[in-house]
Amino acid sequence: MMTMPDRNIEQHEPSDVQRRLRTLPSVDRVLSEPALATALDQWPRPQVVEAVRSELDIARAQLSNGADTALAPADIAELAEQALNDQLRPSLRHVINASGVVIHTNLGRAPVSAAAAAAMSQAAAGYSNLEFNLEAGTRGSRANHLESALQALTGAEAGIAVNNNAAALYFAMAAHCAGREVIVSRGQAVEIGGGFRIPDVLLDAGATLVEVGTTNRTRAPDYANAITEDTAAILRVHSSNFRIVGFTEEPTMAELRAVVDQADVPGVLLIDDVGSGCLLDTRDFDLAYEPRPQDSINAGADLVLFSGDKLLGGPQAGLIIGKQAAVDTLRSHPLMRVLRLDKAAIAGLAATLQHYLAGDAVQTVPIWQMIATDPEQLRERAEHWRAQVGAGEVQPARSAIGGGSLPAETRPTFVWTLESEHPNDLARQLRAHDPPIIARVEHDHLILDPRTVLPGEDATIVNALQQLIGGTE
Repeated sequence: MMTMPDRNIEQHEPSDVQRRLRTLPSVDRVLSEPALATALDQWPRPQVVEAVRSELDIARAQLSNGADTALAPADIAELAEQALNDQLRPSLRHVINASGVVIHTNLGRAPVSAAAAAAMSQAAAGYSNLEFNLEAGTRGSRANHLESALQALTGAEAGIAVNNNAAALYFAMAAHCAGREVIVSRGQAVEIGGGFRIPDVLLDAGATLVEVGTTNRTRAPDYANAITEDTAAILRVHSSNFRIVGFTEEPTMAELRAVVDQADVPGVLLIDDVGSGCLLDTRDFDLAYEPRPQDSINAGADLVLFSGDKLLGGPQAGLIIGKQAAVDTLRSHPLMRVLRLDKAAIAGLAATLQHYLAGDAVQTVPIWQMIATDPEQLRERAEHWRAQVGAGEVQPARSAIGGGSLPAETRPTFVWTLESEHPNDLARQLRAHDPPIIARVEHDHLILDPRTVLPGEDATIVNALQQLIGGTE
Protein backbone atom coordinates (compact mmCIF):
# COMPACT_ATOMS: atom_id res chain seq x y z
CA MET A 1 0.00 0.00 0.00
CA MET A 2 1.44 3.37 -1.05
CA THR A 3 2.04 5.87 1.72
CA MET A 4 1.10 9.42 0.80
CA PRO A 5 3.26 12.30 2.07
CA ASP A 6 1.93 14.25 4.98
CA ARG A 7 1.01 17.61 3.52
CA ASN A 8 0.51 19.02 6.99
CA ILE A 9 4.29 18.99 7.90
CA GLU A 10 5.27 22.44 9.23
CA GLN A 11 7.22 24.57 6.73
CA HIS A 12 10.04 26.46 8.53
CA GLU A 13 10.37 30.15 7.80
CA PRO A 14 13.91 31.37 6.92
CA SER A 15 15.82 32.74 9.90
CA ASP A 16 16.61 36.42 10.33
CA VAL A 17 20.22 35.73 9.39
CA GLN A 18 19.18 33.93 6.21
CA ARG A 19 16.91 36.80 5.24
CA ARG A 20 19.74 39.28 5.75
CA LEU A 21 22.15 37.16 3.73
CA ARG A 22 19.70 37.08 0.83
CA THR A 23 19.90 40.85 0.60
CA LEU A 24 23.57 40.72 -0.40
CA PRO A 25 24.11 41.70 -4.04
CA SER A 26 25.55 39.29 -6.56
CA VAL A 27 29.10 39.58 -7.87
CA ASP A 28 27.80 40.69 -11.28
CA ARG A 29 25.60 43.34 -9.65
CA VAL A 30 28.61 44.81 -7.82
CA LEU A 31 30.76 44.68 -10.96
CA SER A 32 28.24 46.88 -12.74
CA GLU A 33 28.76 49.72 -10.27
CA PRO A 34 30.47 52.87 -11.67
CA ALA A 35 33.01 52.76 -8.80
CA LEU A 36 34.62 49.71 -10.41
CA ALA A 37 34.74 51.02 -13.98
CA THR A 38 38.27 52.36 -13.62
CA ALA A 39 39.43 49.24 -11.77
CA LEU A 40 38.15 47.03 -14.57
CA ASP A 41 40.21 49.07 -17.02
CA GLN A 42 43.38 48.95 -14.89
CA TRP A 43 43.24 45.41 -13.48
CA PRO A 44 42.62 41.96 -15.03
CA ARG A 45 38.92 41.10 -14.64
CA PRO A 46 39.60 37.94 -12.55
CA GLN A 47 41.50 40.07 -10.02
CA VAL A 48 38.62 42.54 -9.71
CA VAL A 49 36.15 39.67 -9.36
CA GLU A 50 38.28 38.17 -6.59
CA ALA A 51 38.36 41.52 -4.76
CA VAL A 52 34.55 41.76 -4.96
CA ARG A 53 34.11 38.20 -3.72
CA SER A 54 36.45 38.90 -0.83
CA GLU A 55 34.43 41.93 0.25
CA LEU A 56 31.18 39.96 -0.10
CA ASP A 57 32.66 37.22 2.12
CA ILE A 58 33.49 39.83 4.74
CA ALA A 59 29.99 41.31 4.52
CA ARG A 60 28.49 37.79 4.76
CA ALA A 61 30.48 37.07 7.91
CA GLN A 62 29.38 40.37 9.45
CA LEU A 63 25.71 39.56 8.78
CA SER A 64 26.15 36.08 10.24
CA ASN A 65 27.62 37.66 13.38
CA GLY A 66 24.67 39.96 13.93
CA ALA A 67 25.00 42.96 11.62
CA ASP A 68 21.53 44.41 10.97
CA THR A 69 21.70 45.35 7.30
CA ALA A 70 23.75 44.39 4.26
CA LEU A 71 25.98 46.83 2.46
CA ALA A 72 24.67 48.32 -0.75
CA PRO A 73 26.28 47.28 -4.07
CA ALA A 74 27.97 50.69 -4.33
CA ASP A 75 29.52 50.24 -0.88
CA ILE A 76 30.86 46.79 -1.77
CA ALA A 77 32.28 48.21 -5.00
CA GLU A 78 34.08 51.04 -3.19
CA LEU A 79 35.58 48.62 -0.67
CA ALA A 80 36.79 46.34 -3.46
CA GLU A 81 38.32 49.29 -5.30
CA GLN A 82 40.08 50.41 -2.12
CA ALA A 83 41.44 46.89 -1.57
CA LEU A 84 42.81 46.83 -5.12
CA ASN A 85 44.44 50.24 -4.69
CA ASP A 86 45.98 49.14 -1.39
CA GLN A 87 47.81 46.40 -3.29
CA LEU A 88 49.61 49.12 -5.25
CA ARG A 89 50.66 50.98 -2.11
CA PRO A 90 54.10 49.89 -0.92
CA SER A 91 54.26 48.44 2.57
CA LEU A 92 57.40 50.46 3.38
CA ARG A 93 56.24 54.08 3.43
CA HIS A 94 57.56 57.52 4.28
CA VAL A 95 56.36 58.69 7.70
CA ILE A 96 56.78 61.96 9.59
CA ASN A 97 58.50 61.48 12.92
CA ALA A 98 56.99 63.89 15.43
CA SER A 99 57.75 61.61 18.38
CA GLY A 100 60.83 63.54 19.51
CA VAL A 101 63.04 60.41 19.37
CA VAL A 102 65.91 61.43 17.10
CA ILE A 103 67.22 57.96 16.21
CA HIS A 104 63.98 55.97 16.18
CA THR A 105 64.72 52.28 15.64
CA ASN A 106 61.15 51.47 14.57
CA LEU A 107 61.13 54.34 12.08
CA GLY A 108 64.33 53.36 10.27
CA ARG A 109 66.82 55.03 12.60
CA ALA A 110 68.76 57.88 10.98
CA PRO A 111 67.51 59.67 7.87
CA VAL A 112 70.47 60.18 5.55
CA SER A 113 71.66 63.52 4.18
CA ALA A 114 70.51 64.86 0.83
CA ALA A 115 73.94 64.08 -0.62
CA ALA A 116 73.84 60.51 0.69
CA ALA A 117 70.31 59.97 -0.64
CA ALA A 118 71.35 61.28 -4.07
CA ALA A 119 74.42 59.06 -4.10
CA MET A 120 72.35 56.00 -3.17
CA SER A 121 69.79 56.77 -5.87
CA GLN A 122 72.46 57.26 -8.52
CA ALA A 123 74.25 54.04 -7.59
CA ALA A 124 71.01 52.06 -7.64
CA ALA A 125 69.68 53.54 -10.87
CA GLY A 126 72.59 52.64 -13.14
CA TYR A 127 75.92 50.92 -13.48
CA SER A 128 78.88 51.87 -11.32
CA ASN A 129 82.52 51.00 -10.76
CA LEU A 130 81.56 48.98 -7.68
CA GLU A 131 84.19 46.31 -8.31
CA PHE A 132 86.00 47.76 -11.32
CA ASN A 133 89.33 49.56 -11.40
CA LEU A 134 88.77 52.36 -13.91
CA GLU A 135 92.46 53.13 -14.29
CA ALA A 136 93.65 49.56 -14.89
CA GLY A 137 90.48 48.30 -16.55
CA THR A 138 90.48 45.24 -14.28
CA ARG A 139 88.45 43.87 -11.38
CA GLY A 140 88.55 46.06 -8.28
CA SER A 141 87.37 45.83 -4.68
CA ARG A 142 84.21 47.34 -3.24
CA ALA A 143 86.09 47.93 0.03
CA ASN A 144 88.20 50.61 -1.65
CA HIS A 145 85.27 53.03 -1.80
CA LEU A 146 85.19 53.35 2.01
CA GLU A 147 88.61 52.42 3.37
CA SER A 148 90.50 55.64 2.70
CA ALA A 149 87.80 57.74 4.38
CA LEU A 150 87.71 55.42 7.40
CA GLN A 151 91.49 55.61 7.68
CA ALA A 152 91.50 59.41 7.49
CA LEU A 153 88.69 59.85 10.03
CA THR A 154 89.81 57.31 12.63
CA GLY A 155 93.55 56.77 12.17
CA ALA A 156 92.98 53.05 11.64
CA GLU A 157 95.33 51.08 9.41
CA ALA A 158 92.43 49.41 7.56
CA GLY A 159 88.66 49.26 7.40
CA ILE A 160 85.81 47.27 5.87
CA ALA A 161 82.01 47.36 6.04
CA VAL A 162 79.32 44.70 6.46
CA ASN A 163 75.55 44.93 6.62
CA ASN A 164 75.15 45.93 10.30
CA ASN A 165 77.04 46.04 13.58
CA ALA A 166 75.53 42.79 14.83
CA ALA A 167 77.03 41.14 11.76
CA ALA A 168 80.33 42.89 12.43
CA LEU A 169 80.51 41.40 15.93
CA TYR A 170 79.54 37.91 14.77
CA PHE A 171 82.05 38.16 11.92
CA ALA A 172 84.91 39.16 14.22
CA MET A 173 84.12 36.34 16.63
CA ALA A 174 83.77 33.70 13.90
CA ALA A 175 86.91 34.72 12.00
CA HIS A 176 89.26 35.35 14.94
CA CYS A 177 87.88 33.47 17.94
CA ALA A 178 86.17 30.24 16.83
CA GLY A 179 87.29 27.33 18.98
CA ARG A 180 88.95 29.60 21.55
CA GLU A 181 88.07 31.79 24.53
CA VAL A 182 86.84 35.39 24.58
CA ILE A 183 87.04 37.36 27.83
CA VAL A 184 84.07 39.67 28.55
CA SER A 185 83.11 41.62 31.67
CA ARG A 186 79.95 40.30 33.33
CA GLY A 187 78.51 43.77 33.08
CA GLN A 188 78.92 43.67 29.30
CA ALA A 189 77.42 40.24 28.54
CA VAL A 190 74.31 42.12 27.52
CA GLU A 191 71.24 41.82 25.32
CA ILE A 192 70.54 44.52 22.75
CA GLY A 193 67.55 45.00 20.43
CA GLY A 194 65.71 42.04 18.95
CA GLY A 195 66.97 39.54 21.52
CA PHE A 196 70.58 39.82 20.29
CA ARG A 197 72.61 38.50 23.26
CA ILE A 198 76.38 38.68 23.45
CA PRO A 199 76.75 35.19 25.03
CA ASP A 200 74.57 33.67 22.28
CA VAL A 201 76.57 35.41 19.55
CA LEU A 202 79.86 34.05 20.87
CA LEU A 203 78.42 30.57 21.25
CA ASP A 204 77.00 30.54 17.72
CA ALA A 205 80.27 31.88 16.30
CA GLY A 206 82.13 28.98 17.91
CA ALA A 207 83.84 30.95 20.68
CA THR A 208 83.79 30.23 24.40
CA LEU A 209 82.69 33.05 26.68
CA VAL A 210 84.81 33.68 29.77
CA GLU A 211 83.11 36.14 32.13
CA VAL A 212 85.18 38.21 34.55
CA GLY A 213 84.46 40.73 37.26
CA THR A 214 80.97 41.56 38.47
CA THR A 215 77.97 43.28 36.96
CA ASN A 216 78.98 46.68 38.26
CA ARG A 217 82.75 46.45 38.81
CA THR A 218 85.43 44.85 36.65
CA ARG A 219 89.10 45.75 36.92
CA ALA A 220 92.13 45.25 34.67
CA PRO A 221 93.58 42.43 36.83
CA ASP A 222 90.33 40.47 36.33
CA TYR A 223 91.10 40.32 32.63
CA ALA A 224 94.79 39.60 33.16
CA ASN A 225 94.07 36.67 35.47
CA ALA A 226 91.67 35.13 32.97
CA ILE A 227 94.10 34.98 30.01
CA THR A 228 95.21 31.46 29.11
CA GLU A 229 96.76 29.70 26.12
CA ASP A 230 93.21 29.33 24.75
CA THR A 231 92.43 33.05 24.89
CA ALA A 232 91.73 34.59 21.47
CA ALA A 233 90.54 38.04 22.50
CA ILE A 234 89.38 40.48 25.12
CA LEU A 235 86.06 41.94 24.01
CA ARG A 236 84.72 45.21 25.36
CA VAL A 237 81.03 45.89 24.62
CA HIS A 238 79.64 49.39 25.03
CA SER A 239 76.36 49.53 26.96
CA SER A 240 74.69 51.59 24.26
CA ASN A 241 71.08 50.94 25.28
CA PHE A 242 71.32 51.00 29.08
CA ARG A 243 73.37 52.54 31.86
CA ILE A 244 74.64 51.23 35.19
CA VAL A 245 75.21 54.04 37.68
CA GLY A 246 76.50 54.31 41.22
CA PHE A 247 79.16 51.96 42.53
CA THR A 248 80.76 51.08 39.18
CA GLU A 249 84.21 50.57 37.70
CA GLU A 250 85.67 49.35 34.41
CA PRO A 251 89.14 49.66 32.90
CA THR A 252 89.88 52.02 30.05
CA MET A 253 90.86 50.77 26.62
CA ALA A 254 94.43 51.90 27.29
CA GLU A 255 94.50 49.79 30.48
CA LEU A 256 93.20 46.78 28.55
CA ARG A 257 95.89 47.37 25.94
CA ALA A 258 98.47 47.15 28.71
CA VAL A 259 96.91 43.88 29.93
CA VAL A 260 97.25 42.35 26.45
CA ASP A 261 100.81 43.63 25.96
CA GLN A 262 101.95 42.30 29.32
CA ALA A 263 100.34 38.88 28.93
CA ASP A 264 102.58 35.83 28.42
CA VAL A 265 100.22 34.61 25.69
CA PRO A 266 100.98 36.14 22.27
CA GLY A 267 98.37 37.04 19.66
CA VAL A 268 95.51 37.99 21.99
CA LEU A 269 93.32 40.56 20.22
CA LEU A 270 91.74 43.59 21.84
CA ILE A 271 88.30 44.11 20.26
CA ASP A 272 86.03 47.06 21.06
CA ASP A 273 82.36 47.17 20.06
CA VAL A 274 81.56 50.87 20.53
CA GLY A 275 77.99 50.56 19.24
CA SER A 276 76.63 53.70 17.67
CA GLY A 277 79.64 54.92 15.71
CA CYS A 278 79.84 58.51 16.87
CA LEU A 279 82.61 60.48 15.16
CA LEU A 280 81.82 63.78 16.92
CA ASP A 281 82.31 64.73 20.56
CA THR A 282 78.84 64.53 22.10
CA ARG A 283 79.94 66.70 25.03
CA ASP A 284 79.88 69.66 22.61
CA PHE A 285 76.09 69.25 22.54
CA ASP A 286 75.60 69.03 26.32
CA LEU A 287 75.33 65.24 26.13
CA ALA A 288 77.25 62.53 27.96
CA TYR A 289 80.44 61.30 26.33
CA GLU A 290 79.82 58.60 23.73
CA PRO A 291 82.81 56.39 22.83
CA ARG A 292 84.30 57.29 19.46
CA PRO A 293 85.98 54.78 17.13
CA GLN A 294 89.02 57.01 16.73
CA ASP A 295 89.49 57.13 20.52
CA SER A 296 89.57 53.33 20.66
CA ILE A 297 92.07 53.16 17.81
CA ASN A 298 94.30 55.71 19.56
CA ALA A 299 94.08 53.69 22.77
CA GLY A 300 95.37 50.56 21.03
CA ALA A 301 92.36 48.47 20.01
CA ASP A 302 93.11 45.86 17.35
CA LEU A 303 89.55 45.94 15.98
CA VAL A 304 86.78 48.48 16.54
CA LEU A 305 83.18 47.74 15.53
CA PHE A 306 80.39 50.30 15.12
CA SER A 307 77.13 51.10 13.33
CA GLY A 308 76.69 53.31 10.31
CA ASP A 309 73.01 54.18 10.84
CA LYS A 310 72.94 55.55 14.37
CA LEU A 311 75.05 58.52 15.47
CA LEU A 312 77.10 58.26 12.29
CA GLY A 313 73.89 59.20 10.45
CA GLY A 314 74.30 57.06 7.35
CA PRO A 315 72.61 53.97 5.89
CA GLN A 316 72.53 50.67 7.76
CA ALA A 317 76.04 49.24 7.99
CA GLY A 318 78.52 47.66 10.35
CA LEU A 319 81.98 49.17 10.16
CA ILE A 320 85.12 47.30 11.20
CA ILE A 321 88.37 49.23 11.53
CA GLY A 322 91.72 48.42 13.08
CA LYS A 323 95.12 46.84 12.56
CA GLN A 324 95.93 45.79 9.00
CA ALA A 325 96.51 42.13 9.80
CA ALA A 326 93.34 41.79 11.86
CA VAL A 327 91.21 43.40 9.14
CA ASP A 328 92.90 41.42 6.36
CA THR A 329 91.89 38.18 8.10
CA LEU A 330 88.28 39.33 7.83
CA ARG A 331 88.68 40.57 4.28
CA SER A 332 89.75 37.12 3.05
CA HIS A 333 87.22 35.15 5.14
CA PRO A 334 84.27 33.40 3.39
CA LEU A 335 81.79 35.36 5.54
CA MET A 336 82.96 38.60 3.94
CA ARG A 337 80.94 37.82 0.83
CA VAL A 338 77.94 36.74 2.88
CA LEU A 339 77.86 39.95 4.92
CA ARG A 340 79.08 42.55 2.42
CA LEU A 341 77.25 45.80 1.68
CA ASP A 342 75.38 46.44 -1.55
CA LYS A 343 76.27 49.28 -3.93
CA ALA A 344 73.58 51.70 -2.70
CA ALA A 345 74.61 51.38 0.94
CA ILE A 346 78.28 51.83 0.02
CA ALA A 347 77.45 54.98 -1.95
CA GLY A 348 75.38 56.44 0.88
CA LEU A 349 77.96 55.59 3.51
CA ALA A 350 80.78 57.07 1.43
CA ALA A 351 78.80 60.31 0.99
CA THR A 352 78.10 60.43 4.73
CA LEU A 353 81.77 59.97 5.61
CA GLN A 354 82.59 62.82 3.23
CA HIS A 355 80.52 65.17 5.42
CA TYR A 356 82.80 64.38 8.37
CA LEU A 357 85.92 64.78 6.26
CA ALA A 358 84.65 68.18 5.10
CA GLY A 359 83.80 69.19 8.67
CA ASP A 360 80.17 70.02 7.88
CA ALA A 361 78.37 67.02 9.42
CA VAL A 362 76.48 69.19 11.92
CA GLN A 363 75.05 71.25 9.07
CA THR A 364 74.33 68.39 6.63
CA VAL A 365 73.69 65.11 8.50
CA PRO A 366 70.02 65.19 9.62
CA ILE A 367 70.44 63.65 13.07
CA TRP A 368 73.17 66.15 13.96
CA GLN A 369 71.05 68.98 12.61
CA MET A 370 68.27 67.80 14.95
CA ILE A 371 70.55 67.34 17.95
CA ALA A 372 72.18 70.74 17.45
CA THR A 373 68.96 72.75 16.89
CA ASP A 374 68.47 75.47 19.50
CA PRO A 375 65.32 75.01 21.64
CA GLU A 376 64.16 78.55 20.81
CA GLN A 377 63.95 77.62 17.12
CA LEU A 378 61.81 74.66 18.12
CA ARG A 379 59.59 76.93 20.20
CA GLU A 380 59.00 79.10 17.14
CA ARG A 381 57.98 76.12 15.03
CA ALA A 382 55.66 74.74 17.70
CA GLU A 383 54.09 78.20 18.19
CA HIS A 384 53.54 78.39 14.42
CA TRP A 385 51.71 75.05 14.53
CA ARG A 386 49.55 76.26 17.42
CA ALA A 387 48.70 79.55 15.70
CA GLN A 388 47.79 77.84 12.42
CA VAL A 389 45.75 75.11 14.06
CA GLY A 390 44.07 77.42 16.56
CA ALA A 391 44.25 74.87 19.35
CA GLY A 392 46.66 73.15 21.69
CA GLU A 393 49.48 74.52 23.80
CA VAL A 394 53.25 74.87 23.49
CA GLN A 395 55.18 73.47 26.44
CA PRO A 396 58.82 72.73 27.32
CA ALA A 397 59.81 69.07 27.10
CA ARG A 398 62.76 66.77 26.36
CA SER A 399 63.70 65.02 23.10
CA ALA A 400 65.32 61.58 23.40
CA ILE A 401 68.39 60.64 21.35
CA GLY A 402 67.22 57.01 21.18
CA GLY A 403 68.18 54.21 18.81
CA GLY A 404 70.53 52.39 21.18
CA SER A 405 72.66 55.51 21.51
CA LEU A 406 73.36 57.69 24.54
CA PRO A 407 70.98 55.89 26.94
CA ALA A 408 68.80 58.28 28.97
CA GLU A 409 70.31 61.31 27.25
CA THR A 410 67.87 64.02 26.11
CA ARG A 411 67.86 67.53 24.66
CA PRO A 412 65.53 70.39 25.70
CA THR A 413 62.72 71.11 23.28
CA PHE A 414 59.27 72.70 22.96
CA VAL A 415 56.30 70.61 21.88
CA TRP A 416 52.76 71.16 20.62
CA THR A 417 50.42 69.37 23.01
CA LEU A 418 46.67 68.78 23.12
CA GLU A 419 44.76 67.52 26.15
CA SER A 420 42.14 64.91 25.31
CA GLU A 421 40.03 62.20 26.91
CA HIS A 422 41.08 59.91 24.07
CA PRO A 423 44.66 60.84 23.07
CA ASN A 424 45.41 57.35 21.75
CA ASP A 425 42.52 57.68 19.29
CA LEU A 426 43.97 60.97 18.07
CA ALA A 427 47.41 59.38 17.66
CA ARG A 428 45.80 56.58 15.65
CA GLN A 429 44.11 59.12 13.35
CA LEU A 430 47.47 60.79 12.73
CA ARG A 431 48.99 57.42 11.84
CA ALA A 432 46.17 56.96 9.31
CA HIS A 433 47.08 60.25 7.63
CA ASP A 434 48.89 60.24 4.28
CA PRO A 435 51.78 60.40 5.00
CA PRO A 436 51.44 58.87 8.47
CA ILE A 437 52.46 61.13 11.35
CA ILE A 438 53.95 59.50 14.44
CA ALA A 439 53.20 61.40 17.64
CA ARG A 440 53.56 60.32 21.25
CA VAL A 441 51.02 60.11 24.07
CA GLU A 442 51.80 60.99 27.67
CA HIS A 443 49.04 60.67 30.25
CA ASP A 444 46.06 62.43 28.65
CA HIS A 445 48.00 64.54 26.13
CA LEU A 446 48.82 64.12 22.46
CA ILE A 447 52.34 65.47 21.87
CA LEU A 448 54.20 66.43 18.68
CA ASP A 449 57.87 67.43 18.91
CA PRO A 450 59.26 69.62 16.09
CA ARG A 451 62.86 68.54 16.78
CA THR A 452 62.41 65.36 14.73
CA VAL A 453 60.17 66.83 12.02
CA LEU A 454 62.30 67.36 8.93
CA PRO A 455 62.44 70.71 7.11
CA GLY A 456 59.58 70.97 4.65
CA GLU A 457 57.21 68.79 6.70
CA ASP A 458 55.67 71.55 8.82
CA ALA A 459 52.85 72.30 6.35
CA THR A 460 51.82 68.64 6.38
CA ILE A 461 51.80 68.67 10.18
CA VAL A 462 49.60 71.77 10.24
CA ASN A 463 47.13 70.39 7.69
CA ALA A 464 46.85 67.11 9.55
CA LEU A 465 46.30 68.85 12.89
CA GLN A 466 43.63 71.10 11.36
CA GLN A 467 41.78 68.00 10.11
CA LEU A 468 42.25 66.35 13.48
CA ILE A 469 40.91 69.31 15.45
CA GLY A 470 38.02 69.72 13.02
CA GLY A 471 37.08 66.12 13.57
CA THR A 472 36.99 66.52 17.35
CA GLU A 473 34.75 69.57 17.37
